[in-house]
Amino acid sequence: MDLFYKLLKRKENKLKYQRRDEPLKPLVVRLPVDLKEQLDVASKHQGISQSRLAVDLISQGLNQSVSLEAMLDDIEKEPPVTDDGQVDLEDWLSRI
Repeated sequence: MDLFYKLLKRKENKLKYQRRDEPLKPLVVRLPVDLKEQLDVASKHQGISQSRLAVDLISQGLNQSVSLEAMLDDIEKEPPVTDDGQVDLEDWLSRI
């Protein structure tokens, strides 16, 4: 029992937490090649950077189990954004 406790205590000492006064370190995420390509397509589709999209996907997934592939599939299913203002106006009028 004593030995097991010492091993756990030793592991705890090795953990290093980031303090508030330290500069923030970037989060490094390694993705499979096919998932990275899907992330690239989705980020171009939404007009934001890959890192921003990845941060959004990760923040949506905090404290829950999230499949990035499923979320990227949902993003790809969304209709593309059109620049036609008439369609937006008609949609807005139909909702009123």
